[in-house]
Amino acid sequence: MRGCYPSFPQSLLLLSYLLSWANAELAIVGAGWGRTGTMSLKVALDKLGYKTYHMLEIIEHNPHHVDLWIELSELYSQGKPYKHVIHTIFENYTAAVDFPAAAWWKEILDVYPNAKTILSTRDPERWYNSAKETIFQPLWHHRILGLFVPLSRKFTMMVPSLWDKVLGHGNRPTDSKEETIKAYLNDAERFRKLNLPKKRKLEIAVGKDGWKPLCEFLEIRQGSCPTEPFPRLNDQAEFKMKALLPLRTVAVIVVLSPFGLLCILWYFVARRRGNSIKKKD
Repeated sequence: MRGCYPSFPQSLLLLSYLLSWANAELAIVGAGWGRTGTMSLKVALDKLGYKTYHMLEIIEHNPHHVDLWIELSELYSQGKPYKHVIHTIFENYTAAVDFPAAAWWKEILDVYPNAKTILSTRDPERWYNSAKETIFQPLWHHRILGLFVPLSRKFTMMVPSLWDKVLGHGNRPTDSKEETIKAYLNDAERFRKLNLPKKRKLEIAVGKDGWKPLCEFLEIRQGSCPTEPFPRLNDQAEFKMKALLPLRTVAVIVVLSPFGLLCILWYFVARRRGNSIKKKD
């Protein structure tokens, strides 16, 4: 049984590691949009000792953060103080990549002025085509599940708020390929023009540049930089299989069930009545 438990030194190391997370401040802010290798970058940063925030963290560990991102968007659009929300979101995290953080990278840097920032990049055409098949997909499955699951209903509020932030209010990524790519490139240019010393900002092509530029940027000693291949995760097929297919399958089952049909009918009747009342007013 002795072999089942860590030694005293190992226990102290684990405790200090956990305490460092608990007291840590965000040290890396990712400016790269989703589908630029952000999942691979998250795994790489985790391997280098960071605790990295990503959309996956919301889905798997912090579903209540959906409310916080919605609150952040509302406060920001109303011109009210919002920095306390950013502090709450990234409590206990030392790095952040991917949406929704990437939509707010400049504001997050204002809250954590000592943080370094990383822009993950990808060819604009390839990025758009990948995003169109994944993160740009309609949220109809969440709308159906939202009739029963509050988190899905809130998710349909959070995602549009992200597009409002990066594309302009009311604009959606599939409205115009040209305008979406233009916004993507403009945001990257905004990063490049950011008035920060070179040692605090890095532009990286995830999967192509390997470990070296990331380790040098983060001042990882040469002997401590991983020698294994750089992570390559969450490609288009994997995203569809893990993120879209299960939810859409459940949504279809719900729609085809008698109870689901009754709930959907009730929803549309209630919505129609609400609209007619508004017209009368």
